[in-house]
Amino acid sequence: MISQRYSTGKGLILKSGHNAWIALFLSVAVFIVLPELFAAKIEFDIFPATGTFNVEKLNPSGGVVDLENSQQTSASEVSNPNVTPVPDFISRIAAEFPHIFALPKSSQPVSSVPNATIPEVMRPPFSETALEGKGEKELVALRDGGVTLKLLLSTYAEASMEVHLYDTDGAEVWFKGSSLLSWHRLDASTYAPLQFKGTVDADSMQLAQTGDYSPAEDLSYSFDIKEGQKLVLKTYGNAEPRSFIKVSGSAF
Repeated sequence: MISQRYSTGKGLILKSGHNAWIALFLSVAVFIVLPELFAAKIEFDIFPATGTFNVEKLNPSGGVVDLENSQQTSASEVSNPNVTPVPDFISRIAAEFPHIFALPKSSQPVSSVPNATIPEVMRPPFSETALEGKGEKELVALRDGGVTLKLLLSTYAEASMEVHLYDTDGAEVWFKGSSLLSWHRLDASTYAPLQFKGTVDADSMQLAQTGDYSPAEDLSYSFDIKEGQKLVLKTYGNAEPRSFIKVSGSAF
């Protein structure tokens, strides 16, 4: 009886082991047949053996992506679609009460530059204004910033341009005893350079021909201004209408 029970137990052990090897062989065979579908390695143990197989291939062989088969395709259009017309009463409601169908302001973009970067958002605003021909204009700086003056004084007789800078207390800011900018021309041909920050700019006049000087093109001068300071622009005398003083920068 002892030997019979022993042999029966041994038969069960052998049978169990035989079934395990069959299961392992079938699992490995299936994954060998489909190698292109798998890439990750999984290891499992069925005592006394260890089996390994690959699953879930994430990347194609060689690392080359098959774009033709992987890229998104567009949906095909429906032929002969039947569009149901909007009921008449809804059209009347939309015409009489358009606000019902309007999007709330909270759903609309707040910024005119929705994709702006932080430096762009924090950058001070840029503005430009001009005094055309003869006249006078005042500008007060809203913040500290840079200012650029571009100007042209065209004339056939005596004419002048001036730019004065005033501090917050009303006192004019002087530069070497002179205003910020001054330009006085006696006629159309005399050499008469302008003065900026108390220094004569010899290049502000150019020689057109012998004895005939004219204003240089694209004259530009830059300086810093503080919040609350004021600029006063003046053009007078016989200045031509095409004369101008343009002011641009982040301070206004």
